[in-house]
Amino acid sequence: MKQKHTQPNSKLFKTMLPITVLLHLFFIGLSIHNILTKADLVATCLSIFSLMIFTSMLTLVAHTYMNYKRQNKSQKENLK
Repeated sequence: MKQKHTQPNSKLFKTMLPITVLLHLFFIGLSIHNILTKADLVATCLSIFSLMIFTSMLTLVAHTYMNYKRQNKSQKENLK
């Protein structure tokens, strides 16, 4: 049986995107602040690690959003 790939609700996706981006940007800013201000080596290392993680997660969110927009555009063209 062939499974149909379902997309998330567009209203939910458009609501979720700004919240997710703002949270990631907050944690990225917090990591940068900790790197610049903390003198402790352990805190700096943890901040660098978290900066890498949150930057990659933000990149994944942006990639997912672009794929979502591309799929919606192609579906609208197919309906015409």
